Amino acid sequence: MIKNIIFDLGNVIINYNQNHIIDCFTNNEDEIKYIYDEIFHAPEWALMDLGTITNEQAIEIINKRNNFKYEKLTQDFLNEWYKKQSINRDIVQIAKTLKNNGYNLYVLSNMANATYEYFKDDKFFSLCTGIVISAQEHIKKPDEKIYRLLLARYNLNAEECLFIDDDDSGKNYETANKIGINGRRIIPNQAEDVKKLLLEYSVK
Repeated sequence: MIKNIIFDLGNVIINYNQNHIIDCFTNNEDEIKYIYDEIFHAPEWALMDLGTITNEQAIEIINKRNNFKYEKLTQDFLNEWYKKQSINRDIVQIAKTLKNNGYNLYVLSNMANATYEYFKDDKFFSLCTGIVISAQEHIKKPDEKIYRLLLARYNLNAEECLFIDDDDSGKNYETANKIGINGRRIIPNQAEDVKKLLLEYSVK
C-alpha cells in the first residue's frame, strides 16, 4: 500500500525547458551552442548539482576555459537561468489533493543550491514532510545512496513509496525500483501522466 509520494523537481514540479531558458538570453546560434556545450553539458553543471562548487566558481572556471569569449553571457546565464523556470501548478494541485487525502509528500531532486534557494519558499514545499536536495547532500541520483538516505532520514519503507521522476535515461527510477521503491518515468511536465501513474498504484 502506497503511503508516501516522492517528487522529483525538474520537469515535474518545476518546468525545466532548456530551449525556453536559452531563448531568454540569446537567439545567436554560436551563443546557443556555447550554452549547451560549455554550460548545460559541462562538468561544472554536475558539480553544482553536487554542491561541490558554487555558481560563482562555475562562472570563473567556464570563462577561463573559454578564454573569456562569452564572459558576460556566462555570468548572466548562470546567475539568472533558474529564474526563467516556472512552477507546474497543475501538478502542485495534484500534490495538494494527495496531501489532503492523507499521503505524505517528499522531494528527491538533483538541484544546485542557488536554484533550490530561489524556489524553496514556494507553497509546494510547505506540503512536504521531507526534502532531499543533491547539492545539500553531495550525492545525486542515480546514486543509490541518496535514495537510501531519504528512506533512512524519514523512516520510510521503500515498498510504501511511489517515486515520480521524468529522467529519460531510465537510471533514476531503475535505481529506485532496485531498492524497492515503486514508480516509473513520467512524461515531463504532464499532469495527466502523473494522474495516470497514481491510478496505476491505486493512489487517489
